[in-house]
Amino acid sequence: MLIHIAPEELEEEFRKSWKLGHIKFPSIDYADNAIYAIFEEKTVIIFRFDKFGWINDNRYNSYLISAGSAGITIFIEKN
Repeated sequence: MLIHIAPEELEEEFRKSWKLGHIKFPSIDYADNAIYAIFEEKTVIIFRFDKFGWINDNRYNSYLISAGSAGITIFIEKN
């Protein structure tokens, strides 16, 4: 399964920063159902899945994540 998150869908405070390339190393945190990243040397939440009504569960899958100027793409693979 592929999921694409556009920069405009990120938490509002990070949308401009994303486009400028200041957000790095996005990763999924299943406990918080969110995507974390590094911003100005701090770990921050940049996207919340629950705002879209989706609960992400890692018991039965793994993922690869890619980030760039077009947003975040997640490939979820069934274990």
